[in-house]
Amino acid sequence: MKTKVTLLALAWLASGVAFAADTTTATTPPPAKVAPGPDMDRLALLLDLDAYQKTEVEKILKEQHEQMRADFDAARASGTRPSRDEMKAKREQSKQELHTKLSSVLNETQLKKFDALREHGRGPGRGFGKRGWDGKDKSSTDSSGN
Repeated sequence: MKTKVTLLALAWLASGVAFAADTTTATTPPPAKVAPGPDMDRLALLLDLDAYQKTEVEKILKEQHEQMRADFDAARASGTRPSRDEMKAKREQSKQELHTKLSSVLNETQLKKFDALREHGRGPGRGFGKRGWDGKDKSSTDSSGN
């Protein structure tokens, strides 16, 4: 009986040691690095772009990203914070400039698809999702009119 208790205690200690072992030394592959910006191969497939259009669209999107980054860095360096209306106006201006640049490369159908893809990306899970900034659920309809 005493040997059974001793063996049980040793097994319990061994399992505790096994679970307490440092597993951080195990080699885990580093996380895959994802390049910022759109997946150009996917975008080319969805918009049915040829090689020339793909390189031009990629260049235009990269320029827009760099311009937005420069504007952001300049605002941060100046220490001022633009108002919500100023940010919205800047975003709309940037969107119009992008549309103008892309219209020289894409046909009308491709532009419509591009705009639809941009709007689709702003759904639930992006930004505030189903809830607005005030916390109210946008997707549910209240029959009482509140």
